[in-house]
Amino acid sequence: MSDVLNNWMGEQSRLNRVLILVLDSLAEPNPVTPLYSAGVMQRSVQLYRRTEFSKFAAISPWLTELHNPGNDAFRRLLDDPERNWGWIGSMDRADLDSLTQHWIARMVIDEDGDRSLFRFQDNRVLARCLANMKDSELPLLLGPIGSVLYWDENQWKSADNSRSGMYPVPNPEPWLRNPESGEQARSILRENLKRWLLTYHLEAAATLAETRVVSEWLEYQLDLLDVWGWQLPEQRELMLSRRLSEQCMQDVAWSPLPNETSLEHFERCKRVFS
Repeated sequence: MSDVLNNWMGEQSRLNRVLILVLDSLAEPNPVTPLYSAGVMQRSVQLYRRTEFSKFAAISPWLTELHNPGNDAFRRLLDDPERNWGWIGSMDRADLDSLTQHWIARMVIDEDGDRSLFRFQDNRVLARCLANMKDSELPLLLGPIGSVLYWDENQWKSADNSRSGMYPVPNPEPWLRNPESGEQARSILRENLKRWLLTYHLEAAATLAETRVVSEWLEYQLDLLDVWGWQLPEQRELMLSRRLSEQCMQDVAWSPLPNETSLEHFERCKRVFS
């Protein structure tokens, strides 16, 4: 194991802190299943069940107190961070109620009336947020969590929250700052579109997942969107929602016609597939 991982775990033990697993149930395979079977999930919260989004409980983040860091199921998670299963936090004392309240207050992103779910449970999302924030802003995002350990860019990283506690949600939220364009922007777009699919087309996405890896499928669709020049939300939503169907995805009508402009291509597909 890496020095960062070992040093962080040792420091949290020295401080007598409680470890908190923040688990992403959309990771493949779902990290909750083996931990539940191993008895690790005895003190847990399935976050969405306590909110208006309870119908999305199947894709909810989980908050779990970890009282036995030597558990084999947990050690296997640490051995396989590339699965992007979530991240680990620590608290001075176990208080799942306060932690739940903290994340419920931050779980919805409202952009000009367009509401979506903030996937804080994804270590890649957390890493992007932390990279774009000042140390003085970390308490606003992490709240009662005193320190975090997460996987980012093929290595373990950690961040300390020097003023852990309960804070109101600021406006604007510093963790939602728009980063520079490029791969980071594409990564955020990919996560937002995945969140959109799982919010509005959950059943179709679940059916697709029976035969394909959804993240790989989505990456391929993003490549096509770039090739076709479809960058407007309406264009992305038409393509992604219809191509969740394997039969529709194979339809030759999706292919651009010779000398067809990007807009003409979209309008034709809109007529065919709407």
